[in-house]
Amino acid sequence: MNLAWVVAVAIALGTDAFSLSLAIGLSGIRKGLMLKFILVVAAFHVLMPLGGMVLGQALGAILGQLASWIGALILIGLGGHIFYKVYHPTTERFSFAEAKTALLQKKLFMDISYKGWGLYVLAASVSLDALSVGFSLGTFGFNILISVMAMGVIAGFMTGMGLLLGRVIGTRLGDKAELLGGVALFLIGLKLLF
Repeated sequence: MNLAWVVAVAIALGTDAFSLSLAIGLSGIRKGLMLKFILVVAAFHVLMPLGGMVLGQALGAILGQLASWIGALILIGLGGHIFYKVYHPTTERFSFAEAKTALLQKKLFMDISYKGWGLYVLAASVSLDALSVGFSLGTFGFNILISVMAMGVIAGFMTGMGLLLGRVIGTRLGDKAELLGGVALFLIGLKLLF
């Protein structure tokens, strides 16, 4: 597999970060925190696939071709999961009494802080898929340094784009980007399987 496939996987992984950053850009974030958030997301998109690739290469050395098939199936599963998540979002239901109580207490939204641990938790949440994808790529013996650097740079770029676009257009683009990312992971997994 060549660099184009690694870039395609990195773009697919970056769609979660893009969607989250659209929402954050819409809700508002200080310019100083924007750069920090971009760098933290990029770092997690380097560290998570790095750990996955090391494990994947070790398993690939032990299991051989079977590890490659497992890696391809993981990509197909992740792509299918993202596709399902976009078309079947989870909804929360509240009784009228619960909604009335929340309205009276003005606890309509959780206070999400972008300072301290909140920033790192958000960044880690959008890079968890990168661990599994890194594992899959590791089973195929990709160049670790080039792969993880591409994933980090692309995730950072997509996060920055999402933050800026979120300020301008809102979150409508987020689901479409996630859907395209899911389809890309699914198709790449199929290509690797056959």
